[in-house]
Amino acid sequence: MNNEDTARYADIFAALGSEPRLEIMRLLFAAYPDAMNVGEIQEKLKIPNSTLSHHLEKLRIEGLVNSRKDKQFLWYSANAETMEDLLSFLSTGKAKRDRTFESISNISQQEGFMFERFFESIFEKIFGFTFGRFHLRGFERFTQKAITAISIAQSESRRLGHRYVGTEQILLGLVGEGSGFAAQFLSSVGVNLENAQIEVEKIIGRGRGLTPLDIPFTPRAKKLLELTVEESRKLGVNYIGTEHILLGLLKEGEGDRERGVGIKVLQNLGVDLVSLEQRLKRALT
Repeated sequence: MNNEDTARYADIFAALGSEPRLEIMRLLFAAYPDAMNVGEIQEKLKIPNSTLSHHLEKLRIEGLVNSRKDKQFLWYSANAETMEDLLSFLSTGKAKRDRTFESISNISQQEGFMFERFFESIFEKIFGFTFGRFHLRGFERFTQKAITAISIAQSESRRLGHRYVGTEQILLGLVGEGSGFAAQFLSSVGVNLENAQIEVEKIIGRGRGLTPLDIPFTPRAKKLLELTVEESRKLGVNYIGTEHILLGLLKEGEGDRERGVGIKVLQNLGVDLVSLEQRLKRALT
């Protein structure tokens, strides 16, 4: 093991050995691959500007963040390659990235692939455990567009400052995906991302504070995803697409006195839920 490499990664761990810097890294990874400007980081973490600048500079020196400046703002983003190097070093004792680890930066930009799932899989390979995240049985059968919809749902939670993914964020994910079966059906009844976002915010408002990297599903959202798998099984197909997620959304809470927020959004937008479900089922059979 190269002593220079060991010293290099000891410095990286030392840079992370500060609560404010860990919070900065969590925030930047939550935004990854997008960047955040200093004002946005300061607003989220409530760290004095001079102190924040010190922490960001330390992270930049150690290669944990990238920075760029435009005419108005200084922008920072998480440096995924450094984290990949660190993981490879912990696994192999080598500073250079092992070829068995695909580039995080490339994988994170692939349509529909969630950075969190990749990060978890790497840790599972190295340490033999996962972070106990919610896993839906049959999730591996989700199509690329279905995974994209769930990824967008997580992004919508972050945009609204919420610490969970509910049925309303899943609805936004289906609409925001744009080209799947569900997006086309919802568009045909007048639901688009803009009017759906407005209705969601009217009902639940915006949250405050730091959104976790690992955003949990609400009980209703978990039930929706379970129904998604069930609807796929009933239709006799071996995959789960956005159309099945939409069916799960329409089925969730049936018979309850109170429906989920996702359904309330559709109702507020004037959608005939029964007609939509019937049309969707006819198209799938």
